[in-house]
Amino acid sequence: MTTFPESTSPDSSPATRPATASPTTLRQRLAELRGPAAAPRPLDARALAALAANPGCRRRVLLDGAGVDKGALARALGAPATHGQSQFAIARGNVFEARVKADGGEALVRLLHDRLRDDSPAPGPAFPPLTPDLSAAGPEGRTARTALALREATAAGRWTVLDHPLLALEVAGTPAYLEPDAIVVHPDGDWTIVEIKSFPMIDGAADPGKVGAAARQAAVYALALEGVAARMGGGPGDGETASPGTPGGDTHPSPPADGTVPPTRGAYDEGDAAHLPPTPDTGRTAEAAQGADDTPPAGTRALPAHAPHDEGDAAHLPPTPDTGRTAEAAQGADDTPPTGTTAAPAHTPQDEGAAAAPLPPASDGGPVAEAPVAPPADGASRVGRAAGASVRERVLLVCPKDFSNLPDAELVDVRKQIATTRRQLARLTRVEDIAAALPEGTTFDLRLADDGRTATRPAAELAAAVEAAPAAYAPDCLAACELAFHCRARSRAADAVETLGRGVRGELGGLATVGAVLAAARGEEGDPADPAVAALRRAAALRAEALEVLSASGSRVRTTAGAAEEESPCP
Repeated sequence: MTTFPESTSPDSSPATRPATASPTTLRQRLAELRGPAAAPRPLDARALAALAANPGCRRRVLLDGAGVDKGALARALGAPATHGQSQFAIARGNVFEARVKADGGEALVRLLHDRLRDDSPAPGPAFPPLTPDLSAAGPEGRTARTALALREATAAGRWTVLDHPLLALEVAGTPAYLEPDAIVVHPDGDWTIVEIKSFPMIDGAADPGKVGAAARQAAVYALALEGVAARMGGGPGDGETASPGTPGGDTHPSPPADGTVPPTRGAYDEGDAAHLPPTPDTGRTAEAAQGADDTPPAGTRALPAHAPHDEGDAAHLPPTPDTGRTAEAAQGADDTPPTGTTAAPAHTPQDEGAAAAPLPPASDGGPVAEAPVAPPADGASRVGRAAGASVRERVLLVCPKDFSNLPDAELVDVRKQIATTRRQLARLTRVEDIAAALPEGTTFDLRLADDGRTATRPAAELAAAVEAAPAAYAPDCLAACELAFHCRARSRAADAVETLGRGVRGELGGLATVGAVLAAARGEEGDPADPAVAALRRAAALRAEALEVLSASGSRVRTTAGAAEEESPCP
């Protein structure tokens, strides 16, 4: 397996780490941080997507890894979050999801089949989809049952709908359990993630911001599903969770259910998702390029509108002929596809593992395991492949059609979101490293009263514990983190330039406070050779010149107006 050097960015883990704590020790430490009577808060795909957007915030990494209820913590600090979902929206989303999954998932599979436009058999009474039972005890049991159901469905060669499967993904050294709305297994063994949202799709188009948010959530599911596909191909065992940096490669054992973050169903997101014209998604190739961020080619009709949240560069891999069932991996690819294409390229950057060899012929002179076939002209969409199974890089987004309760759907390309989320999650500092740097006795225990809701711990003491974990505030946090108002107040009190946004902060270089910025603009501080200081002084000079011209112009206007009033006769 290819290894990479440690990053030296400020928000990445140090090159030399202390010995990794055992799972039991880590679970005990996280329980102490939460408080002995506090149940761990589940970490869902929406929270992971927000965490990936700000990987330098060690405070959120620690609180999410420990399962701390950040909403209750913010209320105890006197800075409650104002964002959230209405109960009406959640109820409407649940009703819509039940309608989409009615009839054993046949309507859902029909929506997917109609958008694929491939040669797969259409679902119907003669070819109904399978719906395996995924119930099991505990999160480890449910993840193992999901992996087994995927393996069986891939071998069955029929449409299969997995309703609320449970997937595991390692995040900063702790396991997170994720529950997508559904996963559809194709007759050819491919896997498609299904996202069901309650915002409307009008004339085949939805709100770009909401589609972008839905795509980022689906990217988290795709990363977790890659680990399942890798383990089916002979990787680590089913009892392990995949690291986002190397799915199916370097993994860490999942701790037992006690003390870990339990699974949950994330409520429907009224503020998620993209523009979704249809596009075909067929083909049999599964080529992956390691270490590249893919942006869909110009001219592709089913691309979501990516939010500015998706940071980082993107590289494209152009389609190439592939007459076999191989899974080729190209490390560090940086190719740009030609413009004007009508389908997404078959290559994806998502599989960072080793390349899979072509399937060997069966023993004893039998038929080959799978005959090579030429891909259709429109190419394939893959994230990873293992043992005949691959995760398609296009997710099916299902929304109400034109404000009705009837479902409409489109395929959304999530290659860029997968690459960005993978890279950002890999940059997170491990939870045990952050916890080891805290002062002795630090805890976020609210010491709830007998009613289970009122915090009795002094706010000042709790604020000191929160400040022990460094934060990386940005205005974007206001829409994604429950502690954003508390962190903003602290940043303003410290006169930090982070309150002005990441873009401004990056332009100011070593000027860390607003006071230092103003002093540099006035020429009182700063090195004149510093480009940031020179730009500030030039801007201050231009502003003073503009104000002087405006003041002189205003004086002339007032003088002229006064003279006109003196000369005008009285009526």
